[in-house]
Amino acid sequence: MNIVKLKLLLILVISTLAASCSNTEIIKSWSEPGQKAGYVHPMIIGVSDSQQTRRIYENQFVAELQKFKVDAIPSYSLISSKQKMDKETVLAAITGSDIDSVIITYLISADSEVSNSTSVLDTDYIGNIENNQVSSTIISTRGRSSSGEIITLKNDFYDAASRELVWTVQTRTTAPESIDEAITEVTELLVKKLIDDQMFR
Repeated sequence: MNIVKLKLLLILVISTLAASCSNTEIIKSWSEPGQKAGYVHPMIIGVSDSQQTRRIYENQFVAELQKFKVDAIPSYSLISSKQKMDKETVLAAITGSDIDSVIITYLISADSEVSNSTSVLDTDYIGNIENNQVSSTIISTRGRSSSGEIITLKNDFYDAASRELVWTVQTRTTAPESIDEAITEVTELLVKKLIDDQMFR
């Protein structure tokens, strides 16, 4: 095989791999101006009507943070699947603990259908979280997705003491192969952004 054919083959392989991979990116971000970060013990919440997906997401997020020696805790260890995931439940779970922040991830849209999901701690999204959880999408069903699926998630970071939103990011994942791939890409990107923004001590 001559060098020209080898180069063409390499280009073809790289192009095929690129086309088969999903793409997760940050499309919006905000942080409180003048925010003095330095959090050490966040609780991670993945809002989903699938408890399996919730556990996988929260465990993956915690594992990624541990790489940077951040002592995070998954919400399922404090909030059971039988409890209603709302503001009162979250506040009750962290009261009296050393949790200093809460990071919540929830669905905004999948494909072209926009849901009216809202953070369980009530931010700028209007809607009923009980009726608009991550239903009928790759986030809740595990397995393969359609090639054109686009998933947009909102990721909110709250100060546990003030209960104020101090950091928020929206991510968009295009054509993920599976829920596992989507979760890995989202959590890796979020943790990188959190570290870059110096949200932890």
